[in-house]
Amino acid sequence: MGAFMSDTDIPGRVQAELTRLRAERQVFTAEQDRLKAKLADTEHELREATAAAPDEGESAAVNQKLASQQEELDVAKARLQALEAEVLLAHQQRDSLRAELKTCREERDKLRLALLDAELVVSAGVVDADVLPGGEPSADRQRLLNAERLAAEMARELDATRRTVSWRVTAPLRVVRKKMDRP
Repeated sequence: MGAFMSDTDIPGRVQAELTRLRAERQVFTAEQDRLKAKLADTEHELREATAAAPDEGESAAVNQKLASQQEELDVAKARLQALEAEVLLAHQQRDSLRAELKTCREERDKLRLALLDAELVVSAGVVDADVLPGGEPSADRQRLLNAERLAAEMARELDATRRTVSWRVTAPLRVVRKKMDRP
C-alpha cells in the first residue's frame, strides 16, 4: 500500500468524514484569510491615525476607535487560534482514521487468506484439525486421510452417475436383473 490512498480506496463513512473535514478546513482557511486582512487593515489605520497628529477632540475619538478596533483584533486573534486548534484536531482525527483503516484492511486480508485456506480444506472433504493449516499429521494419519479423501471422491462420482438420465432410465432393468439372479 502506498503512502497516499486515492478517494476510491476509502470506505464511504471515512470518505464522508474526510469530505466534511476538507469543507471545514476551507471555511477555516477563508475565515483566517478574512481575519488576517482585517488585522492588516486595522494596523494600517492605526499607523495612519498615529502618523497624523490630530487635535485634542479628534484624539479622543481616534483613541476610542483604536480601542474598539484593538478589541476586535483581540477577538479575531482568539477566533483564529480556536480555528487553528480545530484544524489541527481535524488533521489528527484524519490521520487516526487512516491508521485505523490500514489496520482494518490488513486484518481483512488476513481473514480472507484464512477463509481461502478453510475453503480449500472443506472442498477437499476434510474437516479435521490435524489437517488445517499449521497442523502436521503423522504418516499413518496421512494415509488414512488420503484413503478417506479417495473414498469421498468415489462416493461423489457414484452419486453423480446415479443422478444421470441413463442411470434413472435403466433402473427398472437393474431391478429385473437382480430378481432373475436370485435362486
